[in-house]
Amino acid sequence: MLGKLIKFDLKYGIKIFILLHGILIVLSVLGRFLFMDRLSFDDPNAALVSNVALFASAMLFLLIAVCFCTWLIITFRFYRNLFTGEGYLSWTLPASGVQHLWAKIISGCIWYALDCFIMAGCILLLVTGNNVTEAYSHIAPEFNTELGMSLSRFALLLFLIMLASCPLTVIQTYFCIVIGQIFPAHRILGAVAAYFISNFVIQILSFALQIGTGFFPEYILVGQSGSSDQVGMYLFSMIGYSILMMIVIAAAQYAVTHYIMKKKINLL
Repeated sequence: MLGKLIKFDLKYGIKIFILLHGILIVLSVLGRFLFMDRLSFDDPNAALVSNVALFASAMLFLLIAVCFCTWLIITFRFYRNLFTGEGYLSWTLPASGVQHLWAKIISGCIWYALDCFIMAGCILLLVTGNNVTEAYSHIAPEFNTELGMSLSRFALLLFLIMLASCPLTVIQTYFCIVIGQIFPAHRILGAVAAYFISNFVIQILSFALQIGTGFFPEYILVGQSGSSDQVGMYLFSMIGYSILMMIVIAAAQYAVTHYIMKKKINLL
């Protein structure tokens, strides 16, 4: 039954998902061949910098918008399928609350993973032109020194972190929606409040853990500049601690979500 639930969940919003990511891919291809490949870095000037900055800003906005729409697809599917009038039918299926929850978690992670792979592919398409890679080769040693690692390794680590955060984000989203159901008169407000509070708690605990374990760079605290190794260590230690806190909190959020779905279902 779990497999069937996952199949039905993946069918929901698939047309919108394909349309949005199709637009992203087409615009990335056009951006690569009509803009990026035509750039000349032999004589950089203010016009070149402004054009690249404008194009990068537009593409960043598009990537964020597509990612946000993917999140909306996952969110609406969970809410509509389990907590609206549609939920009356869903809960009559021969499936337990755990199966419903895990079907939503697995399908949500699949959507997010596909979203991450497509966005990563589009970014690679945009920045792997011969002119761009040749221009970067001239500044690569200085960039690698400042960053503390190669750009390819940095990008790979960020991509892996994005994939690792997929189930954590899905569970947090479902937790916030379920918390909102506790307040029948203010469902949306309750869900939004739960989202911001949970994020605030994650950041505070991550910061406290870094301070307590001594991994928080001293130059950040005293306002002094540090070495490139310190900057790179701080960046990934901060992300690592945030992921660690998210894992611990996601486990608690899953337990609460499971309990509420099992004991306190409140359909519209």
